[in-house]
Amino acid sequence: MTQNSAPDNCIRPDELMEELSIKKDAYYKDVNYLDIKPEKDSDGKVYLTEEQANQIRALRNHVSETGRRNGFDNSSIVKVDNSNEIVSNSSETQEDIYVEQEEPTSKIDSDLVREAEELAARGMAMNDLIKIQLASQMSFDDLSPDLKEKVNIAREVANPKFTPADIATQLLAQHRSQKAQAQG
Repeated sequence: MTQNSAPDNCIRPDELMEELSIKKDAYYKDVNYLDIKPEKDSDGKVYLTEEQANQIRALRNHVSETGRRNGFDNSSIVKVDNSNEIVSNSSETQEDIYVEQEEPTSKIDSDLVREAEELAARGMAMNDLIKIQLASQMSFDDLSPDLKEKVNIAREVANPKFTPADIATQLLAQHRSQKAQAQG
């Protein structure tokens, strides 16, 4: 180990991101979620301890199984010392456990409302998507008579039977006819 290096058992964030096939955004969200404070070596480069890296690995496993970070139990990670012998399971404490009364909504996931909104939005959008698919598969013959009439009117407006030259000829003929009647 040189003077400007991190300890031997350190893991650089880039190495861990590559190992877990995650991008920086996911890495930093994991670090923040776990409230990990990475160490810095004498060059100011960030590194993680093996224990911190194992926490992120465990969280990534949880995310791959459940699709989200919430619900991850960080206390179930077994800590290992340098001799690789099991030291403790942090979910076991020396203190007595007291049960306190809680509000019924206190354990409800904060993302629950957001997930409900996403579900509602999907349902709302799904109806429109189904309508679009139905409409794209319909032909003129599938329409009700009143809608067929609307389509026919729109077609006539978009594709008039007369050209400007025909209209001009007809107007000139009417004008000449009226002029002849007035003189006659």
